[in-house]
Amino acid sequence: MWKRYCGWILIWALFFGLFPQAAGAEAKVLRVAFDKELPPFTYLDRSGQPRGFNIELMKEIAEENGYELQYVPLEWEDALAYLREGQVDVLLGIKYTSTYDLVFDFSESFFTMSEVLLVPKHDSEIYTLNQLREKVVAVQRGNVGMDLLNNVRRVKMLVSFNQRDALENLMRGRADAFIGNRWTAEYLLNEAGKPDEYVMRSGLINPTDYAFAVREGNYELLEKVNEGLNKLYRDGTYTRLYSYYFEPYSPHVTDRYRKAVIGLLIIMSLAAITLVAIFFWNYRLKAEVRRQTAALADALAFQREVLDNTESAILSLDVGGRITLVNQVARRLLVTDEHALGLPIGTLLPQLPLQQALAADKPSLFEGEFEFGEGSGRVFHYYMAPFGNAESEHVGWIVNLQDRTEQKRLQARLIAQEKMHALGQLAAGMAHELRNPLTAIKTFIELLPKKLDDQRFRSQLLQYVPEEMERMNRILEDLLDYSRSKPLEMAMTDVRKLIDSVIGLFAKRAANEQVEVKVDIPPGIMVCMDRGRMKQVLINLVMNALEAMSASQTKRLHIRAMQGEDGVQLSVSDSGEGIADDLLPHLFEPFLTTKTQGIGLGLYVSEKIMREHGGRIEVSSRKGEGTTFILYFPEPREGVPSCQDY
Repeated sequence: MWKRYCGWILIWALFFGLFPQAAGAEAKVLRVAFDKELPPFTYLDRSGQPRGFNIELMKEIAEENGYELQYVPLEWEDALAYLREGQVDVLLGIKYTSTYDLVFDFSESFFTMSEVLLVPKHDSEIYTLNQLREKVVAVQRGNVGMDLLNNVRRVKMLVSFNQRDALENLMRGRADAFIGNRWTAEYLLNEAGKPDEYVMRSGLINPTDYAFAVREGNYELLEKVNEGLNKLYRDGTYTRLYSYYFEPYSPHVTDRYRKAVIGLLIIMSLAAITLVAIFFWNYRLKAEVRRQTAALADALAFQREVLDNTESAILSLDVGGRITLVNQVARRLLVTDEHALGLPIGTLLPQLPLQQALAADKPSLFEGEFEFGEGSGRVFHYYMAPFGNAESEHVGWIVNLQDRTEQKRLQARLIAQEKMHALGQLAAGMAHELRNPLTAIKTFIELLPKKLDDQRFRSQLLQYVPEEMERMNRILEDLLDYSRSKPLEMAMTDVRKLIDSVIGLFAKRAANEQVEVKVDIPPGIMVCMDRGRMKQVLINLVMNALEAMSASQTKRLHIRAMQGEDGVQLSVSDSGEGIADDLLPHLFEPFLTTKTQGIGLGLYVSEKIMREHGGRIEVSSRKGEGTTFILYFPEPREGVPSCQDY
């Protein structure tokens, strides 16, 4: 009996004692990816264990939050792909860029990463990025160094999967230079025993925030990581790890050096110490000035090279509108040279709105186009933006110029081509319209010899032949109105009659394609418009609607008009396939088309015509349900063309 009680007690002890401990031991597993060849930040030691500054930081954060880390060592591009696809939770170390910010969320920055240009010590040709032309440069795939080299002409890139392999290509003589981060280069050179055989030139390049990254939207984990980093800053752990991985001297060596200096100070006389200190201070100050001057010169030379190799003309102005910088493209376009520096911008470009900019209470952007040189036909697009100094004080303007002459000429030719294409389709419809009156006239002429004496026949001849000829004349007038390019000829126009004339052009096609056409326009709606131009807009909309319904089971074309408080609204709706959401914001841009034929200027021209009338055109569409275009004709007011103005 006693043994049975002991057995039950043992079972209860196991149930309430062991199981809670097992449940409490569970921890959330974080899969962390890192570049396996980026010492001293992240790397694998000889035993295959993860090591590095970033690794130690994440260990401390994981311990603080009760995470269990599962390391995933990868090549850099694979690490990016793993995080993007959700195969890992955290990427241990990534330079911030706006491109990566679209797909990842970044922690607070814990380091400033910079690139350096590394060359053999005996090299006497390469001192800046501009001197890499015709040279072979070793670089890691996906590294910012590749973006820098893309701005250097005729450079040859030897791309490796990691920085260790890239630096080995330099040490083996396969490359003339190496671009990578400074700390990894120093680590690998010390590891290879060659720190004195190579030198770093061109200063620090492209300093950028360096942080951890999580998948977009993983805010809970991101908050834990940021809290962990802040704690490491507060309790001194970050400083300890930073000193261990990045300071070249250990504490006990530094201490011995300090004691030796103290001993020397005791021996040396005060005067000698002062003289030596002054000498070395001056020497180091001069060296630092030379280094900073060289770095500044390199940076300015690089910036100048970038400015001179852009496609745009760029000028900078001071607050008074005097020229302070002119790049090579601007010198070529404006036919000027460095003597233009200091001159008022009005002497070169009087078309710029400088006086308007100077008179404004607050600096703002200005953008527009102007003709450069009277009668030259050259069209420039300008973008004039203010810029400030480090204290956000307005110190001048940046002017960007682009020569749009060829683009304007090409655009004019394409508009004419689009119009001729539309005219071809329009002529096909008119051929049918002309055939009907011609058939009637032909019939009367053929019967004329036989029924010349028939009074009833002569009456009908005199009635119908002139009517049919007038009908043909109206059709030809409509065609001429559509094709002629002329100033606006505003007149009060009956909207219903205008729509009927447009529908008549497509009547045969609509009947052949079994399109149900419905016109819902109350009588008496009048709008001040250029009838020919507006007919061009409506022909384009109806033509687009018929083409959109070519593959639809149900084909309905509905045209409505209504008089509102602010003007007249005219809508053209179809039951076609609709327009994709991503195309709607760009629908009225030139050259946008989804058709196998045509060049995409129909809606662009239509929107331009509506703006000339002081109105606007809007579109609503759902994929698979159809599309509606709405034309808004405002009531006459200031800035809106009125029939009384013509």
